[in-house]
Amino acid sequence: MKIGVIGLGTVGFGAVEILTQQKERLEKQIGEEVIVKYGCSLDEVTLPEEIIYTQDFHDVINDEEIDVVVELIGGTTIAKTIILEALKKGKHVVTANKALIAHDGQEIFETASQHNAKIYYEAAVGGGIPVVVPAKEDLIANEIEKIEGILNGTTNFILTLMETDNLDFDEALTIADGLGFVEADASLDLDGIDAAHKIQILAMNAFEMFFDFNKIQATGIRNVTKKDMDYAKKLGYRIKLIAQAKKLDKGYGIDVSPTLIGIKDIVANVNQAYNVVEITCNYLENVIFYGKGAGRYVTASAVVSDIMKTHRQDMWKHDYQYEDRIYPITYSKYYVRCDHPLDIDYETYFSQDKDHIYITNKIELDELLEQLQNETYNLFKVKIGRASCRERV
Repeated sequence: MKIGVIGLGTVGFGAVEILTQQKERLEKQIGEEVIVKYGCSLDEVTLPEEIIYTQDFHDVINDEEIDVVVELIGGTTIAKTIILEALKKGKHVVTANKALIAHDGQEIFETASQHNAKIYYEAAVGGGIPVVVPAKEDLIANEIEKIEGILNGTTNFILTLMETDNLDFDEALTIADGLGFVEADASLDLDGIDAAHKIQILAMNAFEMFFDFNKIQATGIRNVTKKDMDYAKKLGYRIKLIAQAKKLDKGYGIDVSPTLIGIKDIVANVNQAYNVVEITCNYLENVIFYGKGAGRYVTASAVVSDIMKTHRQDMWKHDYQYEDRIYPITYSKYYVRCDHPLDIDYETYFSQDKDHIYITNKIELDELLEQLQNETYNLFKVKIGRASCRERV
């Protein structure tokens, strides 16, 4: 197996290190030689002397000896060109590019199928957490009904700081940014876009459908205040940025939103930059995947695992149909905070200082918003438990 790694940033260089340091053990595992022939990057880096450095990705793609192209530059422009050209030459591809798979997965998978090539993308979803492959292979006997979890470590780190260190949002964001947790384009993290990319990929495989990413509703954490976190805790909840996908009566629900989770729930107790994915299915019922969602070696380990999979007989298929019926998941309980009493149907209520805090009964969001017309309020979804996996829209 001869490999070309395109993109030698944090994850790319980590993958090269693992492939070279663990070379002998990996070769025993798959029964063939493992050679990193190329490292490609615009910025020159120091590589082991046996690896060819190049700034031109065409050197990698056009080399007939290369079996696997590893794309780790990110973005949806040049990266897409690299992946499609590699697949068209019959080369297998490994990528951690969540945005590209979320936006252009259908075209990429169809191209792979047409040219008898494989593409793996475990690192695109949970960093080092193995969830894509287990969900697609180990749960094959099950019909997946629902997926939900924390899929962005940056926002989880910020929310954890706000709670444990008594910080407001801007203070926690500054610390997270200083530690290198925040994307260069902070909106990808803070507005839920990164988490939406990941839940779209998981939903695609779980429901065997291609979805239009632009139809997925994502709400981030910018409106979460320390005050709301304190009130939520008083009511027995924590606020987490939750991505979820489930089957609905007339389609599929996929969205990302700040959500109050009962404090005894496992998901509510996932803190710092950790991720968690909970999958509900018909036979196994509930299974949870937990671990670090980012980091050089954390993500690189998933990349290397995918590289090793390319040698085997592949059971993966992406011959999915396109599904247009995507909706936000709006039938829920809701947390509402206002500066005066409200005339709404509620399960729980208390007041403190000038604030009036409600946990509503289950209600459609449109119906609740109609009741809140002309009001000023903060509103977040509340997880309603596992009683029903198939909700109405």
